[in-house]
Amino acid sequence: MSFWNPLRTLTTGLILSAGLWVSALATPAAPAQGTAAASAPATAVVQPLGTGSDGVMRVAVKPAKPFAFEENGQWRGYSIELWTAIAQKNKWQFEWVPIETVPQTLQALQDKQVEVGVGALSITEDREKILDFSHPFFESGLQIITPAATAGSILVALDGLMSAPVLGGISGLLLALVLVSWLLWYLERKRNEESFPVPAVEGMKEAVWWSTNVLIAGGCENKAPVGTPGRIVAVVWMLGGIAFTSYITAVFTSTLTVSRLHTEVRSTDDLKGQLVATIEGSSSDVFLSKEGIPLEGHETLESAMDALVAGEVKAVVYDAPMLRYWMTTHIKESGKLTLAGDTFARQHYGFALPMGSDKRKQINEALLELRASGFLEELETRWFGSSRDQQGS
Repeated sequence: MSFWNPLRTLTTGLILSAGLWVSALATPAAPAQGTAAASAPATAVVQPLGTGSDGVMRVAVKPAKPFAFEENGQWRGYSIELWTAIAQKNKWQFEWVPIETVPQTLQALQDKQVEVGVGALSITEDREKILDFSHPFFESGLQIITPAATAGSILVALDGLMSAPVLGGISGLLLALVLVSWLLWYLERKRNEESFPVPAVEGMKEAVWWSTNVLIAGGCENKAPVGTPGRIVAVVWMLGGIAFTSYITAVFTSTLTVSRLHTEVRSTDDLKGQLVATIEGSSSDVFLSKEGIPLEGHETLESAMDALVAGEVKAVVYDAPMLRYWMTTHIKESGKLTLAGDTFARQHYGFALPMGSDKRKQINEALLELRASGFLEELETRWFGSSRDQQGS
């Protein structure tokens, strides 16, 4: 009896220990505190659902003057007013969720942390593969902003002289001068040999001398045609020469003026091999990368423009409306800069939504109503003026 009691006790203990061990393996460990916060994306969005517990829509807003920006604690801008009007039509309650960059905004929409993205979000082929967009509400495009050439720049002046309009005009003038000189010599060589000798070389020298004097001074005192055909040619040359000279002068002056006020950068072709600033993750970033142009990415337009003003980059390439707005609100700096060339890489802005959003149809219907009522035209006039030129200025 004394032998079996200790053995029974030992066996019972082993069975109980084994049961506790198996139970511990089957029970999941409690998550460590702070894991969710540590793995959350580096955005202003921290809630996992697009709509809050009280049913209020969460709307991401990406700052982009003049479409969306915060002023005195209030959100203002073209897109802000437009979205507010759409929400009122649909009787939606919403709250703004500020997000600093485009990639973070797109990711928040993909993860359905927000229901709508508002700002100046371009509708692109790549983005359409992962998100839905409303109907376009604003036509835009990219443009280049670069330092303006100085008025005293010799290189700019030479560039103006070698431009196609000036060279073409000068070539046309010289050709006309030679043709008129030959015709005058041919008609006068037998009637007025003293002024226009018969030998071709000598005669042409005198005829060119006469034509040049008439073009510059309006006449030639020591020579004049005496025959009727020669005099008709002379009259035509006098009148035509005045008009031709005025035209060449105007083209020359205009070309030099444009060259002084602008720069040698006129298109993206002139940026090849030059360091250019743009906004990270934007449509301009994608476009310039495809073109093989060296990039310096910035989180904000202000940062990119600071780099341009400091001479750290050759140019800034970004959405044309925002560059023009920056120029109008930075008078001191804009005097040294210029918008170069025309708008390119046409694009449209729209409201971004998670794929398959049930809000898309309602947003589009409201957009069509607001467009038909003239609200969009009024909004555009208020923020961009009545003469906004979307064709590039």
